[in-house]
Amino acid sequence: QSSGSSGINAEYGDLYAELTATHAEVQSIEGTVVEISRLQEIFTEKVLSQSDQIFQIHRTAVETTENTRSGNEELREAIKSAAGFRVWLLFIFIMASCCLLFLDWYH
Repeated sequence: QSSGSSGINAEYGDLYAELTATHAEVQSIEGTVVEISRLQEIFTEKVLSQSDQIFQIHRTAVETTENTRSGNEELREAIKSAAGFRVWLLFIFIMASCCLLFLDWYH
């Protein structure tokens, strides 16, 4: 009986050691999960606190794109307008030159 009893005690000791190790692992995992949960809450708070800034940045980017597009269109119009002005200026210079040549010939 004593050898059977000592075998059972040894088996209980091994089982207890195994359960103790498993319990320590479970506690470690529980601590890790709690830390992940805490970090997730902090991350959520930071994202929510920055949502207004993110929206403002997005709106500013959209406005900048629209302003750039509008500026490009106005530049195109200015280039066309300047080209028309140059044509009129060239026409006036040619007419003035022709008038001078005619007056020189007539005189």
